[in-house]
Amino acid sequence: MKSTKIAIVGCGFLGTSLAKYLKDFFSVTTFDVFPQPKLLQNYNIEHKICDVTNFNQLQEKIETTSIIVHTVATNLANIPSNSLAYDINIKGIQNVCETVSKNESIRGMILCSSWHVYGDQDISGDISEDYGYRPDKVEERAKIYALSKVIQDCIVRFFDKKQDEKIFGAFRLGTILDYNMRNDTAAGKFITKALAGDDVTPYKHSMNKPMFFVSMNDVCKSFKSFIDYILTKDKKNIGDVDHIFNLAYPTPVKIIDLANSIIDSVKKNSNGKILPKLSIVDLGIEETDSQIVEKSTQIDISKINEYLNISSLTKPEDVIDQIIRSRLDKMDESNA
Repeated sequence: MKSTKIAIVGCGFLGTSLAKYLKDFFSVTTFDVFPQPKLLQNYNIEHKICDVTNFNQLQEKIETTSIIVHTVATNLANIPSNSLAYDINIKGIQNVCETVSKNESIRGMILCSSWHVYGDQDISGDISEDYGYRPDKVEERAKIYALSKVIQDCIVRFFDKKQDEKIFGAFRLGTILDYNMRNDTAAGKFITKALAGDDVTPYKHSMNKPMFFVSMNDVCKSFKSFIDYILTKDKKNIGDVDHIFNLAYPTPVKIIDLANSIIDSVKKNSNGKILPKLSIVDLGIEETDSQIVEKSTQIDISKINEYLNISSLTKPEDVIDQIIRSRLDKMDESNA
């Protein structure tokens, strides 16, 4: 299998982690507009400078590969303009799908989508892959991101329907928890503050909003399973399968519960040496009923079990505990 070529487009947090994991099974090449990150430079992984918004350049650089993993997207924290969001998120995924469609060596592609296609307001019941797109059920500041993920999702599904032999699929990922996760996420901010002994500060208006999480370890294993599926399945013999999969721990976690879980973990794993406190920040914004999730709500992950043999995912609380223990060990090493 090491001879099988995998192209990972995008060397951000997710792309870098996938490259490090998948290199043990496949011949991995990374693609980005920037040089290869330092985190990958000791892993003997080939890297090519490539702009996903440039179709001709993408076709030329990809050359012969078996599967493209598309991780490129502008997130809420780094969208400087709507036009750039369109070029990267929309034109980028269209270029990748067209490249897969026209390149005979490529068997398929996998998009890193998001659970945010379902929105994060008025959520109830079991959220299966056919729950429906709800990009208007997010805060105003998140609508460009949510719309981008919905459009990406639809483009992938369109190509999967129109291509008889190639598989175009996506994982609708929960918010990823990992030792190296960014500090611009709620979990990242809370963990950094808690380990410093500072107050953990969720906002009052959004503290009951649900979040769905997934561990990076589960993400990497699931991508490996999906790649194996694409390489071994004859699309003509598997029936009418929509290759879109939920990949998040089934039970949502409210932001206030996330904050308390992190505080408790830091207190426990530091043996009481670090004692962060909860400090709810009131911005004067009214909380609406639409932000409060029903207790029975959960993400349905039965499809990844049926098609990819993934039977269970790690609880967010267990991942957080593991991250905090690892960071505390690193702090002890630095102070030694």
